[in-house]
Amino acid sequence: MPNAPVLTPARILVAAAALAVVGALTLAPRALIRPFQERAVDAFFLVTERWGGVTPAYSSDVVMNIALFVPLGLAVAALLPLRFAPLTVLFAAAVSLAVETAQSLIPGRVPDADDVLHNTLGAAVGALVVIALRLVTRAAVRAGEMASRG
Repeated sequence: MPNAPVLTPARILVAAAALAVVGALTLAPRALIRPFQERAVDAFFLVTERWGGVTPAYSSDVVMNIALFVPLGLAVAALLPLRFAPLTVLFAAAVSLAVETAQSLIPGRVPDADDVLHNTLGAAVGALVVIALRLVTRAAVRAGEMASRG
C-alpha cells in the first residue's frame, strides 16, 4: 500500500531488535560469541553443499559480516519513506564504525576497517531488497488502478 504508515510499532520493534542483535554479536566477548559463530559457519556450509557445493571466494568471516547487517538494512529501510531508504547505508556505516571503535576497548576483540565495508555492504543489500519490493508493489498498484479505469 503506497500510503501505509512507515513508522509502525512493529517495524520499530524489528529495527530495534536487529540493532540489538548486531550490538550483542559484535560487542560481546569473543568467548561468548564463538559457539554462535561456529554454528553459523556450519549452517552456511550445509546450505551451500545442498546448493551443489558452491562456496564463495570469500572467508566465512566476510560472509558473516555481510549477512549480519542484511537484517538491519531491511529493518531500517522499512522504517523510512522510499525516497529516504538509501540513507540506510549511511546509518549502517555509522553503526559499524561505532562498533569497530568500541571493539578496540574490548579485550579479545580486534577492530577491522574491512568489517565496516562488509557490514555496510550487507545493510545495502537489505536496503536494496526493501527498495525493490516497494517499487514493484508501487508499479503493481498503479497497473491495477489503470486496469480498473480501463
